[in-house]
Amino acid sequence: MINCNFAPNERWDDAWLSFRLLFTPWKWLHGKDIKAASQKLSESFFPLYKTKLNFNFFLTGRSALYHLLHSLNLPAKSEVIVQAFTCEAVILPILANNLTPVYIDIESQSFSMNPIELEKKITANTKAIILQYTFGITPTHIAKIKAISTKYKLMLIEDIAHGYNASSQIKKNSKCIFVMSFGRSKALSSVFGGAIATSDQNLHNKLKSEIGKLKQPSRLFILRLLLYKPIAYVCKQTFDLVIGKIIHKLFFGTKILIPEITDKEKEGLYDLQLDKAYPNALAILLMHQIKKFKQMHKQRAKICQLYAKAINNNQFTISLSYLQAGNLSLLRFPLMTDNRQAIIRKGLQNHIYFGNWYTQTVAPKSLKLDKVGYKQGICPVAESFCARIINLPTYITKQEALKIMDNIAV
Repeated sequence: MINCNFAPNERWDDAWLSFRLLFTPWKWLHGKDIKAASQKLSESFFPLYKTKLNFNFFLTGRSALYHLLHSLNLPAKSEVIVQAFTCEAVILPILANNLTPVYIDIESQSFSMNPIELEKKITANTKAIILQYTFGITPTHIAKIKAISTKYKLMLIEDIAHGYNASSQIKKNSKCIFVMSFGRSKALSSVFGGAIATSDQNLHNKLKSEIGKLKQPSRLFILRLLLYKPIAYVCKQTFDLVIGKIIHKLFFGTKILIPEITDKEKEGLYDLQLDKAYPNALAILLMHQIKKFKQMHKQRAKICQLYAKAINNNQFTISLSYLQAGNLSLLRFPLMTDNRQAIIRKGLQNHIYFGNWYTQTVAPKSLKLDKVGYKQGICPVAESFCARIINLPTYITKQEALKIMDNIAV
């Protein structure tokens, strides 16, 4: 099985580590691994930064964003500018803080915020901009957007949940706020997890205070998270056989394992069940992934280059045309096609499961858009992309990538 959505990062060594952690419960709640992860993240994700970055960890990326916004003490109904072509994890923390998301359409190269549309929607009530690095791509107009945030004295929050191309920018003494995610479908996976990385010491102290008020998840909750990697790995290895399907139905279908998005979130509500501190057990899983980060980064870049050079015909539109000359390492490779359903059907016949970020302007598809304040028609480029996009996996072998390219030629 080749799957863009299901446990894309998990390998045998990740599964084995998580399995061994099941038998060392004294390491689950507290330890030195969160502090160690802060140092390693700084070295791996932000090697060009001269200013010290402080890290505050939470159980999820949306919890991290929620507490970041909460710590700002913004007036009720203040506007936070976000892009369409995003997910509920960005929007629900805004709504939960009694703030108003304002949606901006995207540009077609990097699937990021259009700065012209951005400036049009800034009002006296606008307080912050959340700039999304979709698929791990540095926004095409990042310099312009930063200039706009400075001009209007708006807080700029950079959402690098999908990943970050460290070589794209050199920053020496600039202030910054990054939102990170370590969910199971992200560039680094500890099953759940998120962090705020910032050079602002006052903000770091506020977030530290917020974390001090949070409870740790229960041991049963942590147990269910630790089961994810070994079960997901076995399931992927045997899914094409009967046993893999049985495992999937037993553990995932019955929700013995905690789902990535809860039912409450699918209804458009922030779920306090996931608003917890980050346990040490997940930091151990994260540290293991960070150690492999350079190898994972290189493999994703290699596969992205393979896709960009091979997929070149009139049937498809690759918005990232500059990939052919670049060395981008993307979490997923975005591809536009007017023949999406046929490609998906053919893939399923050959045990290939393409990604679906995003088939709705605020994903997932089951989310009612009126719950998150989005009105159909306000962001036409994003809506057009949602109707045509599929994602190709990037942390796979060359042989798997060639199989995928054979299958998209329908």
